Amino acid sequence: MEHITVAGHSEPIPASAVAASLLEQRLQSVREKRGTEAAETLEVLVGERIGTLLEDGMPSVDFATMRAVVDYVELPEEEDNASGLGRALRGVKEKLAQRGGPAGG
Repeated sequence: MEHITVAGHSEPIPASAVAASLLEQRLQSVREKRGTEAAETLEVLVGERIGTLLEDGMPSVDFATMRAVVDYVELPEEEDNASGLGRALRGVKEKLAQRGGPAGG
């Protein structure tokens, strides 16, 4: 049994090694796709959910529980309020970046 730390909890939380690995993989994936702020938000949401489970009597976090938490916790979408023009411009910038063109803005 390993111990993980998550935002919102001062004490380490007991978790299986595969559960800890899954959490780290999910946080890294979000960090790469959406940035550090989104990964920190996800960590807080996961911490809140795990805290609720522990308060309800769960002694530790196993793989199945961690998978349910990290796969189904709702992470707010980024910039969904952008106008149609804003989304189109973001798409063009992403295509330019993929091609190695200037994507600054």
